[in-house]
Amino acid sequence: MRTNGVSVGAGLAFWLGNPTLNPATLVFILFALSWKWALLRLVVGVLIVFGVSSVASRWFAAEQVDEAGLAALAAPAGAPAGSIVARWFQNLGRLMIGLLPEYLIMVVLLGAARAWLFPAASLAGGNDLVWIVLLAVAGTLFVIPTAGEIPIVQSMLGYGLGVGPAGALLMTLAPLSVPSVAMVWSAFPKRALAFSVAALVILGILSGVVALALGF
Repeated sequence: MRTNGVSVGAGLAFWLGNPTLNPATLVFILFALSWKWALLRLVVGVLIVFGVSSVASRWFAAEQVDEAGLAALAAPAGAPAGSIVARWFQNLGRLMIGLLPEYLIMVVLLGAARAWLFPAASLAGGNDLVWIVLLAVAGTLFVIPTAGEIPIVQSMLGYGLGVGPAGALLMTLAPLSVPSVAMVWSAFPKRALAFSVAALVILGILSGVVALALGF
């Protein structure tokens, strides 16, 4: 999208919105947790997708991106050759060669670090602000499959995690992660990505505070 001229704001909105406001995920949250959690995800998700992307576009769109890295992801110059299916697989293969190694490395490193973060939190995390902040940060780091945050939050609530940290996790696990940021590193201005990460952590903390205040 970015190599074809999509703006910073639109690209960020697509990237953040795909996992955050997925309709199937919202329905899953509704049935697996409750309507309160689904509404929290929807409201804060709108703020993440449209608010963060709009502000980042307004503040950082004029900054330079990694032109060399962005060009490496673009299609080769010249007229397209072959059928649309063949070109699609060629582009997919080029993206996999360029992105999968760094993605796998990030996942392995974060998976190793997970053992020092989530078990203690799942068993001992109450509703302290410290836990809300820590899990908002941790949720922003780790990569999960689509809707994977739902069974994680559900299980950790069953182990005694407070609703405050659970709200922070519900909002921060899905939108982005260290591997996903690494994969789009060359496509966006660096300060736009840093702002998106910081804004997600802040909104995750606020989500935990709201869940706690409203007695989810």
